[in-house]
Amino acid sequence: MNLVPYPQELVRRNGTFRIAGRTATLYCQGFPARCIVHKLNELSLPFKAHAGRTWLAVTLGAEPGQLPTPPDKPESYRLIVTAESVRLTARDTDGLYWGLTTLQQLLNGGRSAPCVDITDWPAFGLRYHHDDISRKQVSKVEDFKRIIRLLSYYKVKYYTPYMEDMLYLKSYPDIGRNRGRLMPGEVREILAEAEKYNVTVFPTYSLIGHQENLLKNPRYRKYAREVFQPPSSYDPRKQILKPYLRKVIRDVCALFPESPFFHACFDETQGVDEKDLIAHANWCAGEIARYGKKMLMWVDMFKNHYGLTKLKHLRSNIVPVEWSYGEPEKIEASYRQAGVIPTGLAGYNNWCTFLPDFRPGKRCLDAWAGVMTRWGGEGFGSSMWGDDGYENSRDLAWNLFAYLGEVAWRGTPAAPDFEERFQSTFYGRPIPAMLAIVNDLPPRLAISPHRAWRMFRYTIQAMARICASDPGLAEKARTDLRLLESALRSLPAAARLARREKGHTDHFAVALEREINVRQRLVFAAAVARGMGPGALKKGAVAQAHELTRVRDHYRAVWLRHNKRPNIEVSLAVYDRVRQSLEQLTQPAPRAGERFLCLDLDQCCNKSQADVGGLPIGTGLVNRVPFRFAPLTHTHCLLATGAPLTISFEPCAPRDIHLIYGGQTIDKKAPRPVVEVALLDRGKVVFAERLNSITQICDWWAPLGEHIWAGGGFKYVDKKRNAYALSPGPNFGLMHLHGFDLRAVGQADALRITAIAKEEFNLFAATVERK
Repeated sequence: MNLVPYPQELVRRNGTFRIAGRTATLYCQGFPARCIVHKLNELSLPFKAHAGRTWLAVTLGAEPGQLPTPPDKPESYRLIVTAESVRLTARDTDGLYWGLTTLQQLLNGGRSAPCVDITDWPAFGLRYHHDDISRKQVSKVEDFKRIIRLLSYYKVKYYTPYMEDMLYLKSYPDIGRNRGRLMPGEVREILAEAEKYNVTVFPTYSLIGHQENLLKNPRYRKYAREVFQPPSSYDPRKQILKPYLRKVIRDVCALFPESPFFHACFDETQGVDEKDLIAHANWCAGEIARYGKKMLMWVDMFKNHYGLTKLKHLRSNIVPVEWSYGEPEKIEASYRQAGVIPTGLAGYNNWCTFLPDFRPGKRCLDAWAGVMTRWGGEGFGSSMWGDDGYENSRDLAWNLFAYLGEVAWRGTPAAPDFEERFQSTFYGRPIPAMLAIVNDLPPRLAISPHRAWRMFRYTIQAMARICASDPGLAEKARTDLRLLESALRSLPAAARLARREKGHTDHFAVALEREINVRQRLVFAAAVARGMGPGALKKGAVAQAHELTRVRDHYRAVWLRHNKRPNIEVSLAVYDRVRQSLEQLTQPAPRAGERFLCLDLDQCCNKSQADVGGLPIGTGLVNRVPFRFAPLTHTHCLLATGAPLTISFEPCAPRDIHLIYGGQTIDKKAPRPVVEVALLDRGKVVFAERLNSITQICDWWAPLGEHIWAGGGFKYVDKKRNAYALSPGPNFGLMHLHGFDLRAVGQADALRITAIAKEEFNLFAATVERK
């Protein structure tokens, strides 16, 4: 039977029942719930309401005395379909609604249902979909409504949007402005739709951490815990914080008045110690309790830092949530030993991919069903995250959202025929091409979905370096291209076969196009690495840029179909940056001129790192200074501590030294010497300077503070001597160091650089400026 979730007990009988022209009888106490009335109308079933008997019931062609007994469990129902009648009974409104939903799936858009005897109930009451709308991708109201309708169809009881600063608050109307935040009218529309479809919406709104966007605003910086990184956490020690958060909690609860939960996050906080975090959690929970709600909070800070036994210090209205996106069974023993039973959060594992391999997400959900069954827990949800701009499509993974509905309802892993059943309920029928893309394609790809997603962000120069270091990669790309292009060609026919959700195949088309584009660029990059004539190079670069623009435009159109316009620029900037690198490939190399002497580091380079491979090939211009960068086989020189690197050059009178470098790893300690730069003349040191970490040498991992855990090194470094150079890859930035006082140096013929501390110093290029 094509049902999702599959019922706990189902017996198939011979025959069918036609509902056309029938009038239903609804037995209930008082006025029928809005969701029941709406579902009957959705089924085009006129009905007559009667006072409730022993149970809630809906019947067609059956007498009252023939009502079956539903299971004595919350949300349970009994559904019997014979050739003569339909009899549905339930203990509560939830059960009656879910029974009608099962009947709707049996009808599958038609007017006849197969004869069955179903006894059904959920294994867990807490079944929720956690939806990140803070990382650049915010649905339009109509898409939020569609999400709720579909979650309801798969019996997912709760929906929680994850909001950092993406909610209009009456007391602080500037929070989230121009970022696509949810406005009060939009929230009311979403809640009204949820009421019709028996879904409860509750807010996930952080009350301590992950407020990096908000704390950039000077008005709110005063609430921040000041740390080495750009702040992302509130400081619970500050007295001014409680009056502010009291208003925040009041405003959020006013927007979600009927929700039983308020998820306050509390994950990945910066610089907040155990005592302060526990006290703050208990205070927040007390405030939330005033509005009749329980507080959910993630417990990673306890698991990773404080110890799970400290969870016992939390208030009783706090629901601890353990998030584990891989193998939650590995942490079972730790919680048993601590005497704590949390609720769970699985991961769909669809982030940072274009075409997800859905198998890890299903394995994670299966594992959580087992863990929660053994624990006897309330249930679990599953999360999707929008890290790095949400270039992945939230809408792509509806099979995983339905899979959550199945395993959280049944408490067991789904049967092998799940995808066929899902597609029957989602598209109206199983579609062979879509089954092949979901089940068969990802395991056959030589380049994994995550690696393809990562390489999509690389410039053509970085790809050329990757191909130079891995000659077999281009052949893997060609093999994948045949599979991906065949899958893409199958989608138009698949869309025609779909009876519902035809536009959903467009998300797969966009995903496949980006996967294909990665492979196409790899094949071209391999040719670049081998060497191409100027004509062929220009023709190939123009063709690649044109195709990238076409893929970008299609992505944009499909993205805007579901989502608000704000923040799409973050994702489009990835396409634009790659296209610019293709254009740069055909531009003539800058000339150094008489003033600059670009040093040749080719023989010194010893490191090849893909994430910083987006360097110019050969000579490049940075801040109007020419530099000679590493050959394709390397990216830079990693200096070993205490091993000087000496580069000779033709004797000259130096005016300055220009270095392109990547500095120390994140260091929260006091500045200290990490590198010495010296000039030599015929072996004699004529100049030497020791440079300190933090103040003079900048962290090269997200130095502009692009990431929550970045050191934000450029904030601290001496701006007179350090300029931002270039971003050679995702989350990395190189610095341009200059401003050496060489007035006392008459002549030099060598540059010596020595790493003198454990911190890394990575040299990418060096140029001597002459007098």
